[in-house]
Amino acid sequence: MRTLCPFLLNRYVITFGSIAVLVAAWNVYVAMNNDGVITGRVVGPDGRPVAGATVLLSERSLLVSTVRARALTDAEGAFRFSGHRLYHLYLEAEKEGMGRQAPTEFRLYFKGQNLVLREPLHLTPGK
Repeated sequence: MRTLCPFLLNRYVITFGSIAVLVAAWNVYVAMNNDGVITGRVVGPDGRPVAGATVLLSERSLLVSTVRARALTDAEGAFRFSGHRLYHLYLEAEKEGMGRQAPTEFRLYFKGQNLVLREPLHLTPGK
């Protein structure tokens, strides 16, 4: 037993063992958070939820922006996208007569990462 302990306390075993544990933990995190779900809310200029606003999920390449999905907000101004496989995306919202939220960029750590918007999308009149 005495000869095994110094081997386990070797700096190489500790370093590579720690890396292996971190990689395993990251892979578990990715597996639990890669459903491709995006949720958030849309509010108007007064800060109240906006029902019936259109939210666009877009992917932008070097030259063009391509809309990948659309969603309508519910009575609480909430929206949901599911099944996206993007890691660099843009969200924008609009409702005629209320205003528009310009495209907002989001960069995720991995494709299909779940995203819950901390701040709502704000519609601004005249944009």
